[in-house]
This record gives sequence, structure tokens and C-alpha cells, in this order.
Amino acid sequence: MLNQTEEVQNDAGLLAGNPLKGKVNRRRFLQAAGLTAGAASTLGLAGCTGIIGVDPSTGPVPAIADVLNFALNLEYFEANFYAYITTGAGLPASVTGPGAGTVTGGAKVTFTDPNVAALANQLAADEAAHVMFLRNGMLAFGLTPVAAPALNLAAMGTPSGDNSFLALARQLETVGTSAYEGGIQYLSTNVLAVEYAARIHDTEGQHEAALRQFCIMKGVTSSPVDQYDRPPILSGNQIFNTSPITGLNTARNASEVLQVVYAAPGQTGVSSGGFFPAGLNGTIKTT
Repeated sequence: MLNQTEEVQNDAGLLAGNPLKGKVNRRRFLQAAGLTAGAASTLGLAGCTGIIGVDPSTGPVPAIADVLNFALNLEYFEANFYAYITTGAGLPASVTGPGAGTVTGGAKVTFTDPNVAALANQLAADEAAHVMFLRNGMLAFGLTPVAAPALNLAAMGTPSGDNSFLALARQLETVGTSAYEGGIQYLSTNVLAVEYAARIHDTEGQHEAALRQFCIMKGVTSSPVDQYDRPPILSGNQIFNTSPITGLNTARNASEVLQVVYAAPGQTGVSSGGFFPAGLNGTIKTT
């Protein structure tokens, strides 16, 4: 049984995609997938690949594999967005899966502030690592990660400098953060799945907070992406994206997330558009 230090090293190795240092802790990842060792050995994945129950208030509850693939679609998007911003190219084919969609609209930004450039580079590194982490984790416990979908990175405009980058990245990160908050309920029967989702969510929250602070310091304004978004306004004491009543951030459900990334505000039944011209890959893809 691994001690805590070995588990942390294990996680770091998996995150880096290192096959020697990243030996998968099979027991922990099987827990995350909701599988027993026997079920995995016989590929008995019905509990992870289909509907796992019904919530009387909202209808069918998605399976863990579906939730992870929904998150993976969003991570592909964020990782490609920041990769183009910082390097002028998207994710390598080795991490986007067979049959990955075409990425259009991306462009490298020439930053004038080295601090903004450093922020963009760490965002790019974190999001690319999230893609690898989710893909490797799903493969480790017998689940199939979807390939990267077709993306139109210019759906909300193409950043041309420090300020336009900060404004758009701020808008995107608020959606990514809230998507994990909305989806974590469907992982609640698997402690490790909740742990990893919480750790990614924490990272996304740090991303959003840093971008909000940069926007405040530089006087960058950005429009709200929907009714839940509260852009940073220093003079209005709106530094954080929290409710003035509860002090909590918004947890968007899948439909609300898709309405933003599909550029379909308030619309249900939409399955493509905006940043995802052919829709998400996987089962959760309609507003």
C-alpha cells in the first residue's frame, strides 16, 4: 500500500504522462471509476458508461464516464485556446485522441507585459496537464476518453494583445470553474473522483481569481457571459464572482455551461455552435 508521499509522486508522474514515474495506483483509480478489480478485469463497465440513476427533480443522472468526458471536452477547449495564445499552435495530436476535430480561429498573442505573458504560459501548462490527467486517468480504469471536438477559438473574438486576452480569458475561466461545481454532484458516490474534481476546480478557481485581479489592476472590462457572471469592478466592490447574498460562486449545470460555449443564451435543445461548431463529443452535448 502506498504511503501519502508515494501517492503524491504517483499522481505527479501520471499528470506528467511519464510511464516510468507515473505508475497508476490501480486501487485508487478503480475507486474513482466506481469499479471493483473484478469488474475492471472483465470490463463490466455498465455502471460507468450509462445512466446510473434518476433524480426525481432533474431526470436521468449521467454516469461518471459521461461527466468526465464532458469535463474533458471543456479542457480540450481551454488547453487549445491557451496553447494558441502562447505558441501559435494547438495541442499535439498525441493527446487529442484518434479522429480529433479541426481547430480554427486560434492565434498567438504578442504580450507587452511580461507578467501577463507569464500568466498565459502557466494557464496553458495547467490546462494541457488537465487534458493529460483526465485522459490517462480514464484509460487507467478502463474508460474511453473522447477525442477532442472541432473547435472555433474565435467564436467570441480573437485576442490581439494583453487587455483583450485578459478580458476573454476571464470570461472563459468563470464558466470552467462553475462547470466543475455543477458536475461534482454526479461523482459523489466515489470519494477519489470527488477529490480530483475538487483539485481541478481549485486550480480553475485560482486561474479565474488571477485573471480577475489582473483585469482590476489594468482597468480591463469585460461583459458578463450570462446572468450569473459578475465581471470584476473595483469601484463597485465586485472583486470576486460571488453572490452578494450568499457569498457563494455560481454552480452552472451542463445546459447553462453549453449555452455559453455554444453562444446560445437561454436556449435549450441546442447541440452545437459557438466554440464547438460540431458540438461536444460524448453523451452530454445538448443545452
